[in-house]
Amino acid sequence: MLKNSEQPFVGIEKNRIRFFFYIGSVSGIILLAVVLSFIYSHSLNQEYSDKINQLSTSIIDEKKRFLRNSVERTIYYIQQERAQVSHEYASKNLTKEQIKSESVDRISKYIRKMRLIDDGYVWVNRIVDYKGGDNYAVRQIHPNLPETEGTWLSTHTMDIKGGRPYEEELNGVKKNGELYFEYYFKKMNSEKIAHKMTFAKLYKPYDWVVATGVYLDDVDQLIEKETRKMQQTLDRQKLRSFSIAFFASLISIVVIVFFERQLGRLISSYENRIQKHTNSLVEQKEKAEKALSEVKQLKGMLPICSHCKKIRDDKGYWNQIEKYIHEHSDAQFSHGICQECAKKYYPDFNISEDK
Repeated sequence: MLKNSEQPFVGIEKNRIRFFFYIGSVSGIILLAVVLSFIYSHSLNQEYSDKINQLSTSIIDEKKRFLRNSVERTIYYIQQERAQVSHEYASKNLTKEQIKSESVDRISKYIRKMRLIDDGYVWVNRIVDYKGGDNYAVRQIHPNLPETEGTWLSTHTMDIKGGRPYEEELNGVKKNGELYFEYYFKKMNSEKIAHKMTFAKLYKPYDWVVATGVYLDDVDQLIEKETRKMQQTLDRQKLRSFSIAFFASLISIVVIVFFERQLGRLISSYENRIQKHTNSLVEQKEKAEKALSEVKQLKGMLPICSHCKKIRDDKGYWNQIEKYIHEHSDAQFSHGICQECAKKYYPDFNISEDK
C-alpha cells in the first residue's frame, strides 16, 4: 500500500491545479469582459463625440455664412453709396476729399443704424499703419461703443483670455484680405463679456476693415447641454454593458465550476480505480517479497559425488551437502539417525520404529 506520507502530497498538487485552473479561467473571462466593455464604451463615446462635433460644425458653418453675407452686403452698400455720392456731387466742383467725406458720413449713419439678428451689428476699423503696433488703426464706426469712435487701436491689446484680436485681424486681412477669428468681447447693451466669432474683410479704397460677429453663447450652451446628455446616456450604456459583462462572467464562472466538478468526479473515479489496482499490486508485491524472504530456491545442476554425496561448489571445492545447502538457502539442519543406520552402526541400541 502507499505510504501515508504520499497522500497529502497528492492532495496538495490537486488543490494547486484546481487553484490555477480557477484563477486562469476566471481571470481570462473577467479580462475579456472588461476589454469588450471598454471597446464598446470607447466606440460609443467616439460616436457621441462625432455627433456633437457634427452638430457644432453645422451650426458654426451656418453662422459663418451669415457673417460673410452680412459683411459682403455692407461692402456692396458702401460701394453703391460711394458711387452715388460721386455721381451727385460730380457737377458741384468738390474735391475728392470732400466727396469722400460726404460718402463716409452717409455710410457711417447707415451702418450705425443697421441691426442684424440677435442684436448683431457691423463695425469698421480704419487702418493707418499696416505694420501694426500702437495706433495702427482708428475705430471708425462702432454701434456698440459709439463713444469710442475715433480712438486709436493697438495690436498689443488683449482680451480676457489673453488673445490679441486686433493683431490677428490685421495679419489676416493683410494675408488673405479676409478672415474668421474668435475672441471675447462685451455684449451689446450689456457689460457681460462673451465668446464671439467675427468675419472681417478689407475694403482697400478706404483702408477699412468691415466686420461683424455673433456671440457663441448659444453654441457653447448647446454643446454643453448635448455633452451632458451624451455623458448621461454614455453612463447608462456603460452601466448596462458592465452589468451584462458581469452577469455573463458570473454565468461563465458557474458553468466552469459545474464542469470542473463533473471532471473532478470523473477524475476521482479513475483515481479510485487506479488506487485500488495499485493497492492490489502492492499487496501482491508485498506477499511475493515476503515469500521470497522466507524461501530461497536452489536451481540448476548440482555436481554431487556418487559415493560420499559431497557437492562441488562454483570454485571447484567439494563440500558436505548440509554445508552447501546451508550456505545457499535459509534451510537449517537438525541431525538425527534413521533406523537402517541405527541398526547398522548402533546395533546395541534398541530404537523403536516410530522414532
